[in-house]
Amino acid sequence: MAGIFKRLFGAKNDQAEQASASGSTNDRGPIPEGMPASIEEGMEWQAADFIRAFSPAGSPIDGSKLDYSEDSLALVDRVLDDFYRQGAALPDDLHFLASAYVFEVAHRAFGGRYLRGDEENPFVLVIGEGAAEIGVCVMSKVRGRAVNGPEDNIPFFYAGIAPLVSAGTPSTLI
Repeated sequence: MAGIFKRLFGAKNDQAEQASASGSTNDRGPIPEGMPASIEEGMEWQAADFIRAFSPAGSPIDGSKLDYSEDSLALVDRVLDDFYRQGAALPDDLHFLASAYVFEVAHRAFGGRYLRGDEENPFVLVIGEGAAEIGVCVMSKVRGRAVNGPEDNIPFFYAGIAPLVSAGTPSTLI
């Protein structure tokens, strides 16, 4: 995976990095080069990396159905459920990629801007402005889904955004 962490700290002579640096493409289009210009662009790239990770034949989910729709979040939830059922730790890189994908589904549907958060939620999507700001803390929810199981269901979490946006009341969705 050619994620932001790999772009920042990747090993020299790594074939994936060399392919990215040469402007390679795959069935989802060009693989971005260099560093993202903004947090928004970084999230877009990471979400695309999540899709690429599950695009090869034999992947546990059908990456072609990761289309940034609300329905596609069930596939993300399924990946995280596998970690929960196996009692396996969610790798940090997959945690970030899955979080970026969920963020991008919400960002494309509701707009907003990314801000730095805290240790548990390093990034937060802020939707709305002023008295109607809603902070969406995806990263702790993604980690929680892999650790706590169905109580941290991703589609259920996402479904809570629209009513908050419609109500226009300031809130934080964790």
